[in-house]
Amino acid sequence: MSATGMLTGNALTVKLFEKKTWLQTMQASVVGHAFNRGTIYFPEKMKSLSTEARGDTTTFPFAGKLTSVPVGEGGTLDGSSAQEALDLQSHSMTINESRYAVLNPNYGIEQQRTNVNFESTSRTLLSKRAVELLDTSFFTQAAGSDPTSFTINGTTYASAADKLHVQGHNTPTAPTTNRIVRAAAAATDQALTSSDTMTLNLIDNALELSIASDQPIESFTDGTFDLYLSPYDIVNLKRDTSSAIQWFNIELAKLQGGGDSTIEDMYKNGMRCVGKYANVMIYEAPRVAFGQNSSSSAVITTVRRNVLCGLNALSFGSPYGGRITDTDVPFKYREQLKDHSKYKSISAELLYGMKKMSPSNKEDTGVIVIGTYAATHN
Repeated sequence: MSATGMLTGNALTVKLFEKKTWLQTMQASVVGHAFNRGTIYFPEKMKSLSTEARGDTTTFPFAGKLTSVPVGEGGTLDGSSAQEALDLQSHSMTINESRYAVLNPNYGIEQQRTNVNFESTSRTLLSKRAVELLDTSFFTQAAGSDPTSFTINGTTYASAADKLHVQGHNTPTAPTTNRIVRAAAAATDQALTSSDTMTLNLIDNALELSIASDQPIESFTDGTFDLYLSPYDIVNLKRDTSSAIQWFNIELAKLQGGGDSTIEDMYKNGMRCVGKYANVMIYEAPRVAFGQNSSSSAVITTVRRNVLCGLNALSFGSPYGGRITDTDVPFKYREQLKDHSKYKSISAELLYGMKKMSPSNKEDTGVIVIGTYAATHN
């Protein structure tokens, strides 16, 4: 007699568990929200990463806008300046890996002494670490932030190699000329003072900068944009009493009028939404990138580079896919037994790349940085 089994070591079981973990990670992260909204572009054809042509870089093309003056009545298009060539651009993104592990007793007295399940706890913490790496990468790329050294979530990243793990494996590029605004019209991050905090006026300024540019950032399919603010900026926005338009008054009017209030309904689109102003959804995100000294590249922890995002602000790629519809995921578990199986090492591997969409000699495609002074209120 024979029977079909599905034991723990079966490859299908592992793959299913990895996908479940990846989906849970996406639900708990800004990156997952950005995938759903369209902030992150996933190339449909990643030929350089396929089994037919392997590589650690993916390149895909896109075309810039047309700019020539049209020909009018009686004019001739053939041979005129109105007949222009396509402005073909390319976007290259590096793919690399981030690996980390936990080593635990696999059997024996150690597990007997505690109610903490070593293996399940390790897998939970490994997936949470993935959220930290992915979300921090999202914000450093979107903000174009690359300080010489910075500390986030208790870990210091001091070398170029270390920083790549929280930069999507691609060195961030600074915001282009018309893709950054700062409070009080400060010229640099280090020029921001304690009075230069987040206000609704800055959202107006960012939208104005986008709309007035030659190629505005595109909204999502529902006509809105997403703004990610640090917790300190959220508090400053709520407490602002000096601006002509104030967040508190808008939300209070909604409550008094009996309408929808994002004070009462703070969870929308899978993330914590603290308000909607004009066509901008405002979200709280603790891993928003720090400021950066323009001369020394030193980190400025009292400055945050908040990001207003639209369509295709960043790109993401992995040979394993990563979308809900994909059969595989960029997150992998590996196991290794040591010392006659006394110890088990459980590792996690992220194999992917993430990079801001920024064509050569063009403005950043889908993100505007809003620089503010943002410090603890304790």
